[in-house]
Amino acid sequence: MPAIHENFQYALDEYGPVRQIRRASNAELSELHRMLPQVVVDFIKEKGFCSFHNGLFTMCNPEEMRAVTALVFGADDDFHHRDCHVFGYTAFGVLCCWSDKLYNFRIELPLNVIYCRALTTSENWPPQASAEHIASGMIPDEEEADFLDVAGTPMFAASQRAYGANETSECYGFFPALAIAGAFGPAQSVEHIKRVKALEHFTFLAQLQRFYLTKPVSGGLQAVRPIG
Repeated sequence: MPAIHENFQYALDEYGPVRQIRRASNAELSELHRMLPQVVVDFIKEKGFCSFHNGLFTMCNPEEMRAVTALVFGADDDFHHRDCHVFGYTAFGVLCCWSDKLYNFRIELPLNVIYCRALTTSENWPPQASAEHIASGMIPDEEEADFLDVAGTPMFAASQRAYGANETSECYGFFPALAIAGAFGPAQSVEHIKRVKALEHFTFLAQLQRFYLTKPVSGGLQAVRPIG
């Protein structure tokens, strides 16, 4: 029986309610060894694919999101859907990814942006910590996983109250999509949310608009370059 890294144990203890979605098959575990650090595979082998924070963040088999990342990345030089792996996603469509070359990064589908420290900062890169240690801390806390409305207020609890708890296969999507209505505007609110099938909605968002590699700067965000 593999030991669970202390950072994953912390997530189990503190990021509740935690729910096992399903166990991983032996075939899946064999494939996961090719895609994710051992510490992540050990956790999945022991606990299965889990959801945290009452469904705000859900772990997944990277193959489930392969078609979505193919649409996002296109023919990009740095990102390729075969070597960038989605290990989990938030209820609002933020995909948390792992790459042996880039380490952890995220794709924010509602905002059409990718945040990747490996490509946007030279400070403290490559990190001194090992890939295994970094991977052990990839489950986001509740504040990090939540999505903010136009006023900067977290939306998950309010969305659950308004529309009911999201099922494992569901997400909270903006209607109209922010790529159409405009990010950081009136449409970025609980009133414009619907509970929908996650994979279908993520596929829809991945095709709406070109994505941009983006980095945080003083006072906001800066687009670095288009993706694809």
